[in-house]
Amino acid sequence: NLHSSYTLCRLATMGKKDINVRMSLQTLRVLEAFLENTTAQLAGAEVHQRCGIASGTLYPILIRLESAGWFVSQWESIDPSSAGRPRRRLYRLTSTGLRRASEVFASFNRGVLA
Repeated sequence: NLHSSYTLCRLATMGKKDINVRMSLQTLRVLEAFLENTTAQLAGAEVHQRCGIASGTLYPILIRLESAGWFVSQWESIDPSSAGRPRRRLYRLTSTGLRRASEVFASFNRGVLA
């Protein structure tokens, strides 16, 4: 029996750093959503609205990018009871993520994939 006071964690981001990020078309679309406003914190639902990627594809990409240090995430600080909805996990580009994403998109302009 799980109680609501327990904290759940995601193993994919616990101490494991994977710096190699596979650049699929979907990954590029996710990065593009964050490059529209590089300081924005976006919930998965907002990323989904911007790029139309299904959650079963989107969340593994977000977790992979966070594991690689391109994103950081945190739970929003709301009271779910008062808001009438569950808390959302908010993702934000890191300075490393911004630099690497910019390099990836610049490589298209040079005609070479990074």
